[in-house]
Amino acid sequence: MNILSKIIQFPTAIGQYAINTLDKYKSESRITRNWETLTNNPSAIRTLKKALKEQSVNVNKSVSSLPPTEQTLIRQLKQKMITHNRNNITRTKAYLDFYIQHPEVQWALLAHLVSRNGGWNMTDLKGELTEAISNDRKKHFFQFLESANALIFYDAYPQLLLYEESKKQNKNLFHLLPYFHVSRFMIPVWKYFYKKKDSKFLTVSLIINEQHYIEMRVIQNQYFQNNVLNTLLFQAQELFQFTQVLFPYKYSNKKTRLAGISVANFASVSERILVGKQLYAMLFGLTPLHENINWFATETPHTGSRSDYWSTTFTAQKKKWTKRTSPCGFTQTIYSPYLTDAWQDTPHTFANHKDWFQTFDSRVFSYYNEIMTPDSFDITTDYCRILKKLYVGALTYKQAKKFG
Repeated sequence: MNILSKIIQFPTAIGQYAINTLDKYKSESRITRNWETLTNNPSAIRTLKKALKEQSVNVNKSVSSLPPTEQTLIRQLKQKMITHNRNNITRTKAYLDFYIQHPEVQWALLAHLVSRNGGWNMTDLKGELTEAISNDRKKHFFQFLESANALIFYDAYPQLLLYEESKKQNKNLFHLLPYFHVSRFMIPVWKYFYKKKDSKFLTVSLIINEQHYIEMRVIQNQYFQNNVLNTLLFQAQELFQFTQVLFPYKYSNKKTRLAGISVANFASVSERILVGKQLYAMLFGLTPLHENINWFATETPHTGSRSDYWSTTFTAQKKKWTKRTSPCGFTQTIYSPYLTDAWQDTPHTFANHKDWFQTFDSRVFSYYNEIMTPDSFDITTDYCRILKKLYVGALTYKQAKKFG
């Protein structure tokens, strides 16, 4: 029996391909655009420019100079940050918990879903699709993913908590952002949002901020440049499913299908910001896709295993069984472990407090440009194609190792 026939029964695969194609058509044909384009209010951008030009932030002011109530608040919020920044599971849950309480902060749901993808990529490194990769290389790749995930949370979560506390106290507390080493870029953004509740402006601003934040700490880091980004392994297309950002969504009869986008150049800050905006437009700009993604997110706890979205294709247990209902036509399940089984918690120091927006730079405002809300979003069939290719490669390696 050849490799492909072990994985896929062709009549099943062909039938499943036809079903996927039909479901894609049905799903996309019933979509209504809430937004034709993702556009930011020009007034908000003018306000931000003006505020940043005039801004004077005293970052050298000590915490002890603040009123006792604010000193206590800073200590409490920092403890929350430590508690929830333990690993990808706790971060991902914290984003969703916050969004449920404060749905006007739409970035939090976007961050939750992207963080799920980060966890899946982490566990892929300990799954059966990557057995050909050395343990040292896997550790480098994990540290890359973990660092980016932890750093974004370290920067963004105190911003969310200060907004929550501002609502609770009914007063603007964003003068405290510098005590959490948040960029001066975000102070006028949050002040504007607190008054105007402009969700699009806040979300795009956070996308811009967070991608610049990891640019100087992860993407330009020499260790990650040498051991991850500049390796042929990383640059290979469709590696570990890195190029696919997936938003599982509930479809007819509670099927789970996949919306998403392919990332062409992860090392480019401009590309990452564009992808973030495209994902945001997809997530909130299309009905009922938003509701269907939100249904999956709120009903499905994040474990890091890809069995979270396709339990008939992936399993968190090291065993396989025949399943004819796999969305990709597989007859065997693929091992995809829980994150807590795959990796231990990693301590972080967060020692680099340099602000990426140190001086006024008008070029950053080009990232607020308008983009179209997509017509097509379902990538289930494309994802199955990539998954089959990866699994054939993994099985070929196993056989070569067995007989070599």
